[in-house]
Amino acid sequence: MSNEEENLKASSSSQIAPPLSLPSWVELPPDIMANILERLGVIEILESAQRVCSTWWNVCHNPTMWRVVDLKSDPDNIKTPQVLEEICRVAVDRSQGQLLKLCIENFGNTDLLNYVAERCSQLKHLRLVRCNGNFAGGLAVAAKNFPLLEELDINSTSITKDDIEMVGLSCPLLKSLILDAGPFHMVESPSQDNDRALVIGKSMPELRHLTFRAHNLTYEGLQAIFEGCPHLESPDLGFY
Repeated sequence: MSNEEENLKASSSSQIAPPLSLPSWVELPPDIMANILERLGVIEILESAQRVCSTWWNVCHNPTMWRVVDLKSDPDNIKTPQVLEEICRVAVDRSQGQLLKLCIENFGNTDLLNYVAERCSQLKHLRLVRCNGNFAGGLAVAAKNFPLLEELDINSTSITKDDIEMVGLSCPLLKSLILDAGPFHMVESPSQDNDRALVIGKSMPELRHLTFRAHNLTYEGLQAIFEGCPHLESPDLGFY
């Protein structure tokens, strides 16, 4: 090889950039990386984090990442109810039945709840907040697939006394109930609160914690709760 060829080869080689080293965070143990990513929230994970690199993509598809799903409307990241429902379904699918806690706020309906119930029989915590009243009657159906449910929080979301009764009959491990119909009280009958109290006392004997916001709860309803739920430790029976 001539000196000219050797110089050309050396020059070409020197122009090739050395291989890039991986960022140090890529080498973190999967459990630590998952712990970090979980702090971002469901929407951020699905729309941004999982696209950063193949390592994050794999971590974000691990079912253990989806044991807790907390979804609500965010003024800084406006999503329509339909988009939020689709995001929730994706998160449920990724959990592969390992979902333990679900919180949804400002969206959702009975179809979504049934979708969760059919796929997540290990659910222990369910929170429905300002869900447009679309769960009335639906919770009774879904509750049959939540035998491990321990905590139920219904806030400004309309459900019926039949929903409550079926939760009590289908979820024998239920320890905590928050029931605050909020503005939906305005369209309910005056006897609704007592009817719910009677059902709680009849079907939820293992309750330890009860928050029940009511308009028209009478002595009869209070008596039903305290006699039917002898293990209550912190009853909060507030009135509007």
